[in-house]
Amino acid sequence: MVYLNLKEAVMQSFTSIGPMLDFIALFSVIALYSGSLLPFVVIFSFLLSYFTLYTIYALSKKYITNGGYYSYAGNILGRDFGIFIFLLYIMYSILTVPNISMFISGFIYSIFNLFGIYNIYLEYIFIFIFVGMVYLVVSAGLKVSIKYTLIAGFLEIMFILIMSTVFIVYRSPNFSFSGIKFSLNEFFFGVIFGILAFSGGGSSIFLSETTEKSHKNTPKSLFISFTISGIIMSISAFALLVFAGYSGLSDYITNSFYITELVFHRLGFPFLIVFAFFGIMSGFNLSVSYLNAFINLIPRFYNDFNIKKMEKKKLMLILFLISILISMVSTYFIGVFASFVIIAGIISFIYIIIHIISNISLIKLYAKNKFFIPVISSIFLIFAFILSFISNIAYYVSINYFILIYILIAIAYIIYLKRNRLKFYSNIKFEYK
Repeated sequence: MVYLNLKEAVMQSFTSIGPMLDFIALFSVIALYSGSLLPFVVIFSFLLSYFTLYTIYALSKKYITNGGYYSYAGNILGRDFGIFIFLLYIMYSILTVPNISMFISGFIYSIFNLFGIYNIYLEYIFIFIFVGMVYLVVSAGLKVSIKYTLIAGFLEIMFILIMSTVFIVYRSPNFSFSGIKFSLNEFFFGVIFGILAFSGGGSSIFLSETTEKSHKNTPKSLFISFTISGIIMSISAFALLVFAGYSGLSDYITNSFYITELVFHRLGFPFLIVFAFFGIMSGFNLSVSYLNAFINLIPRFYNDFNIKKMEKKKLMLILFLISILISMVSTYFIGVFASFVIIAGIISFIYIIIHIISNISLIKLYAKNKFFIPVISSIFLIFAFILSFISNIAYYVSINYFILIYILIAIAYIIYLKRNRLKFYSNIKFEYK
């Protein structure tokens, strides 16, 4: 049994947030909705995530289980909610690596474009290499992958702080804070993706059974990772706005990969290479951490649902093929960036639903003692969900359809189990230490 120390648990959650990836990927999507309000959306989402964090923080103190969210809900709210959360989390986890791989592929391709290299098949090659490397690292085992995560996480923090300093020093001459115009609708339309930027921060709970002094270290790791990531992402969001200026931000909104062109022309080729390296590394870190969390959830799932265990190599191969299939098909029919936005929206909505149910779990568990914070968290999450749902029009309304259909399928499956597989349903349990 491999035991994670506090530093490793912190970096598991920190790299699952992927601050540098958020900088090159989600910041452009937030800017698409919120424009120059980008840094304020990031700060608000950071503070809102603290309310959300509190629920997982409190539940991880009581329940030590790699089942995470589904175990919390299953123990407190009953089997139906436990199964429902598990089905949501499966989709959440399966979509994450393909989602990141497509953006990273487009990001690398945009750098090649700067030097006159145009070959659309390169995107597919980059996707295959990226996904393959992620699965290779995780297949090496938790001991190897978590050591990588620890080192890579520290390097990511250092680079973001250095990059933010450089961006502020080389700020755009046409930038001034007086040019920021506040709009309530624009502000909240970006919040759904601001919330998504912090969505991976709870991933250390899925390694809690292999964490030293887990009752203390797991909740502590959540708090530390959220705080570090929130601070450096808020700083970097302001640094980006100052560096790009309003004209640069307009180009960034229309082309999310414009950041590579901006860095290249303003700071030169050497800085672009370092910038690109850490952007790709952050996406890789996040993918490794997410996959680690999911792979370590599976043994708990086998026990809780009384399912016959699948050989790990076979499971990894199946997941790898699914990731490649989703990435390749989405890229072919929709394109890397549009696919990234759609899947990111789906993941974000799933994240919100999971955390609303987790809040309800905490309210029921502690009643009046810990009532206020999860209620406030749920109100904000519901508000963000509704506004974002309404704002998805035209091409991106597909996000809404996917969520509604998948929720209906999950509910229908639970009803099927209760009516036709009662013995299997009755034997489902949610164990914890």
